[in-house]
Amino acid sequence: MMRFLLFVLLLASVACGPSVAIVPEDQPVSYVEHLEPLIIERCLGCHTAEEPKEELVLERGRGYAQLVERASEQVPSLQLVVPGDADASYLWHKVDHTAGTGKGMPRTLTGSKRLPEPELELIRRWIEDGAAP
Repeated sequence: MMRFLLFVLLLASVACGPSVAIVPEDQPVSYVEHLEPLIIERCLGCHTAEEPKEELVLERGRGYAQLVERASEQVPSLQLVVPGDADASYLWHKVDHTAGTGKGMPRTLTGSKRLPEPELELIRRWIEDGAAP
């Protein structure tokens, strides 16, 4: 019975996902303070130093430098994050599932999974606010 309860608790914690930081409209979104916990929770399964998908390592303390003003591996003519311009940022199109190349992110065992709107809004706002560290 105890194993079953632990299993249910584990499933519930995975299903709920990370809590999204609430950032007042007059304050810019910061990668380290607001976005990194979400990135760690949603992306680290595939983007570790040991086996980084698309050569992208998003481990704590490394993700910002890996994302901002760096060319995409899939579409080298596009930068992953263009500070101030989500529509020009390949990362945005990957998480918004609008990229013309590759599949939407994050990936799961059953395919691509669209992030909940509050998480997408946090990513978009971070980029639009200038992609602050």
